[in-house]
Parts: sequence; structure tokens; C-alpha cells
Amino acid sequence: MIPYDYFNPKTAKYVKRTWGKHCNVLLFVSGDIDSELEPYVAEVNATETWTLVHEGLMHAFLFYGDKVDWFLRVEPSSFVVLENLRYMIDKRKYMPSQAIYFGYELENIYTHEPFVYAKSGYVISREALRRYTLAAKEPNNRYCLHLEGFTEGLEVNRCLNHVNATIVDSRDEFGHETFLPINMDHQFLDGYDHIKWLHNLTYHKVDEKTVPISLSAIAFRVEYPPEMYDYYYFLYRMKVFGTFVPQTIEFGTQ
Repeated sequence: MIPYDYFNPKTAKYVKRTWGKHCNVLLFVSGDIDSELEPYVAEVNATETWTLVHEGLMHAFLFYGDKVDWFLRVEPSSFVVLENLRYMIDKRKYMPSQAIYFGYELENIYTHEPFVYAKSGYVISREALRRYTLAAKEPNNRYCLHLEGFTEGLEVNRCLNHVNATIVDSRDEFGHETFLPINMDHQFLDGYDHIKWLHNLTYHKVDEKTVPISLSAIAFRVEYPPEMYDYYYFLYRMKVFGTFVPQTIEFGTQ
């Protein structure tokens, strides 16, 4: 599920033309119609992301809850390797009947508990989304209200906590991140040094100056969306002959 600003649909179209082809269901959510993206129009003229996400999650469960096991929410500027996501879910034996969700984790400065960073993308199990949807429809449920302008990650976390859905660790067996929180342009050179707040608020603290990336990473953030064509070519089209499995990767050194 991808929310997007209908004034700028071009970025979302790069998704549909590249990695979006690998989704079982590709759902766009927007405030107006589009002939190529065919979005669910949650609220006419709506541009606020949290509004689109909240309405989109409930729509997703209503129309696809009996067809889809896992629901991935990402930005239109994200590039996702769905095969790696499926591999992780299978390897860890996660079940859609479990009330779980996962993504890159930040620390709530008030409770010191983790919550998922929405811009990195996150995955919700069918059972967790069912609970979210039912709770959001309850009148006067103060834990699952939709209030425009609020922080999506915190609000999703508040509601899912209320319905006893649990965050599970999305890092790999080496503690490396599979959902990347910063644009790839900054990842290998600037990393945390470029975004101080991220280094301070990341839930899983590390000594490295850059975010440690898993060799089976799932979601990337792309600063210049047309680069998705490049990503797609290198990942799905180009053939690499021979076998090379790096043990460690170090960047930012001369």
C-alpha cells in the first residue's frame, strides 16, 4: 500500500513500472483518480499522508483481508525487494495469524519503547491489521483516533499496542537493518553523521557512522525516484557470472 500526493503522481508511477510488479496486490491511496495508478480515493482532495494511510489500512483489510497475509506500507519513493521480505517471513516462521508488525525502529522519547518509522516502510500481519481496523471503528476509542497532522508511526504504534499487537525485530541475524531509514545517496558516505536526530532516536544503537545494512535488505529509500529504473535493472535484469559472497562491507574509508 502506497499513499501519494495526487498533485505529484509521477513518483508512484515509477513504483508501478518497476518493483511494484512483484506485489501480489499493489494498492495506491490518494485524494483523486489517476488512470494509470487507479488508486483508492480515501477522501477527495486529501493530501495529508496520515489521513491517506489510516483510511487506506482499513480499506486494505476490508477488500483484501481474506486474500492477503501480510500488508506492506511504504512511501512512493521506496524501492522494495519483495523476495527478501518473503524470505524473512518464511525463515522466521512468522504467521499471519500472529498479531505482529515490523520495520525500522525508533525510540519514543517519552516511553523509551520502540515504534516503527513510517518513512522506512513497515509490515503488518493480517491479524494485527484486523485488530487495528476494528479498534479504529470503535466510537470514542482514544487509542485509535485519526487526528490529522499527528505522527503516523506513533499513532499506528499507539493503536496496535492497545490491541496487543507486538513489534518484532526486523534486523537480520547479525543485527543489520533490513528497512533503511535514510536515502541511499547518504547511506554510504554520510550515514548517521548526515542526520543527527536519527542517530539519537534509533532504537537499536550502534557504534558505526552509517546504518549497518543487511545483505538481505528489504526496503530502500530513493532520493531521485527515476533511479528506480536503475535499481530494477541491476537487481532483476543484469546477470552476474561467478559467485561472490562478501563477508563484511565497509564504506566511507579511503
